[in-house]
Amino acid sequence: MAPEKTYSIYEIWKITRQIEPENFVLANAARMVYFAGFHKNEIENIKIKDAFRNNIISSIIEPFLKSTKKAYTKMPIILDPWPMRILGNHIKQLERGGYAIDDEAPLFPDPTTKNKYGTKKLYRHFNKYFEDTNFDGLRELGVKREKRRLKTIYGNSQNFKDELLKYSRHSRLSTTQQFIEREVQKAGKSKKKDLPWEIIVKRIERLPFLRKAPKNIYALAIGKIINDRIEEKDVKESLDALLNVYKQKLNIK
Repeated sequence: MAPEKTYSIYEIWKITRQIEPENFVLANAARMVYFAGFHKNEIENIKIKDAFRNNIISSIIEPFLKSTKKAYTKMPIILDPWPMRILGNHIKQLERGGYAIDDEAPLFPDPTTKNKYGTKKLYRHFNKYFEDTNFDGLRELGVKREKRRLKTIYGNSQNFKDELLKYSRHSRLSTTQQFIEREVQKAGKSKKKDLPWEIIVKRIERLPFLRKAPKNIYALAIGKIINDRIEEKDVKESLDALLNVYKQKLNIK
């Protein structure tokens, strides 16, 4: 079922920031569902070794679930810089909190037992904060977000279709399309305008694909916009962190 409420990126960001002091494990799990397309049973079953080896977060998480008819159980999870940063911070939080971070330990453990999250308990904890959607609904919103992002980069090219399929991990693009077309814009309703920070995120995500403008100059301009236009300290810090991830990946000084 489609979620009753359509959360914006800003609302997802805000909710996960509110969850973090009480349950950072759940906050990071929700972020990975939204920003990396994780399924609920992947959150339940992924282990440290699947995402973190030799003190490095993997950019490709190889299939770790028992293979089924579901296409995603046979496909790797491709992580962009932002989800990789989320997982890197998550590992540090686990270590500071006294959680096990050996190979076989759960990546998203139950904070009350520090063992694997039970299915019903994970759902109850999630539902406490996301009352109007479920894990599938949050993932649906994340796939829609990724579709918009990829379209700004590739248009309607084959690259766009290929990259969207990598993210959604469906066997066919038509399946992805059916998955994300459940929400129909009501007639006469104006489309939501991007918030200032959402515009900045889009600009940061364009950095790797610049051809004519020098990337270092463009990154410097984005940093100035963040400093001049964003007033909320936590939002400013998050945008600076995201920009730095891209600068490091692109070797921008």
